Amino acid sequence: MVKWLFKHLNLFALCALLAVPTASTYADNLPDNFDQLPDDVQAVLLDFLEPPPADVWGPNGEVSGTHTMVRYLDDFHTLVKIDFERGLIRVETRGAEEPLLQLRQAIVGTLLTPADPREIDLYTATDFGLTGRPFLAGQVKDQEGQVIEYPWRAQRYADYLLTRSLVKTRDGYLIEIPMVSQHKQVSANLYRPFVDAAAQRYRISPALILAVIETESSFNPFAVSPARAYGLMQVMQKTAGRDVMAKIHGKDHAPSRQYLLDPRNNIETGTAYLSILRDSYLAGIKGDRKREYCMIAAYNGGAGQLLRTFHRDRNKALAQINSMSEDKLYRYLTTRHPKEETRRYLEKVIARKQKYGE
Repeated sequence: MVKWLFKHLNLFALCALLAVPTASTYADNLPDNFDQLPDDVQAVLLDFLEPPPADVWGPNGEVSGTHTMVRYLDDFHTLVKIDFERGLIRVETRGAEEPLLQLRQAIVGTLLTPADPREIDLYTATDFGLTGRPFLAGQVKDQEGQVIEYPWRAQRYADYLLTRSLVKTRDGYLIEIPMVSQHKQVSANLYRPFVDAAAQRYRISPALILAVIETESSFNPFAVSPARAYGLMQVMQKTAGRDVMAKIHGKDHAPSRQYLLDPRNNIETGTAYLSILRDSYLAGIKGDRKREYCMIAAYNGGAGQLLRTFHRDRNKALAQINSMSEDKLYRYLTTRHPKEETRRYLEKVIARKQKYGE
């Protein structure tokens, strides 16, 4: 593994990277060919370069996940956490020199974060860039119930929160900002043009796409899983992503992280993969509803695992699926699939699909 590392990175550059303080820009320190490096080399680099939270947050500081976005600002003295599942934003300072000023700046920056994740460096403890329409527009409203799209309104709301919602903690200050109750529907409307285009191209129900997005990321466009799945539909680069590039676009490479963090690309790629599951890996399943159940389960747990739930022989698995009624197949998958995560995943997607029109 070490030989691999030094093959792809200049020794001097590697030493310089290891000496970088925790407040440095993680994304900028990754080599240009990071996505093409072997998995073990990527793991080494991530361990070396990903900046841990500062000591003020303790050894187990929070990090971003599929349904949350976490950022540290002001040399890690300010934390911003957006919980897309719960609909709650937390902004907190610890040990800051000017805690109220830094809290105010973090609130304003969060409310004005642009809708394009590619404009945001999630791995650096510096200020948000304030360009483009905020992705939280409509998901958070000010004290007057107004959508926050411009700096003056964000600043005024931050001042209001500082006077009405400020909580003193042992080491600093905390403010929690609720998102509107229908914030997921607001997000769904934001991405609907991309969803409709992908749905039409790949003959996938828009309601299914939106249900998958909600289940995978709660409409968090910055979502990155520990398994390195990216974006709204949590597309894996080297499996689903590479499959789509090869079978749909005729290209022999996996999509980059930047490509998958573009909401349009992510939705198109995730939807294309659903169509590959339907038309290739699960071809032979009869009945639209039964195909859909199997596609959903396979999107989460893999097509091979889905078929092996019924029989190790593919043809016999297909025959067993086709012999079942829709209701029996659904019950079988939600009780007999070997992965509990996949069993619950199918239930969630089907339930949420009804919210979006079907």
